[in-house]
Amino acid sequence: AEITAKSGKDPGALYKKLADELGEPFYERIDALATSAQKDRLKKISPEQIDIRALAGDAIRAKITTAPGNGASFGGIKVITDSCWFAARPSGTEDIMKLYTESFVSKDHLQQVQQEAQACLTRALESDQS
Repeated sequence: AEITAKSGKDPGALYKKLADELGEPFYERIDALATSAQKDRLKKISPEQIDIRALAGDAIRAKITTAPGNGASFGGIKVITDSCWFAARPSGTEDIMKLYTESFVSKDHLQQVQQEAQACLTRALESDQS
């Protein structure tokens, strides 16, 4: 209601315009089993531990572990390209890792993002024994 009141435009039309400009988003969250040790390593992961330079065919633009707005650690990692991203964080209450994924290309592209993200996270969490 606020969007319509302030802009005089239909929110659905504004969303369609954004999707036309930026691509239709395909999003999914996956919960993967994680041991306490893996969760602890994920909380302390560094960008250097993510051993990929591309994600689902796109060059990686950023690997971050802190919030851009205030620099606070978010206890995980986010990997960003121009057309997709993934973020991984440990659950605070369950023995799982939360993997958030989004593609602006297609559902198939999203599945490729998920597969590559899971593989590189598995390598990072198994190889870091600190």
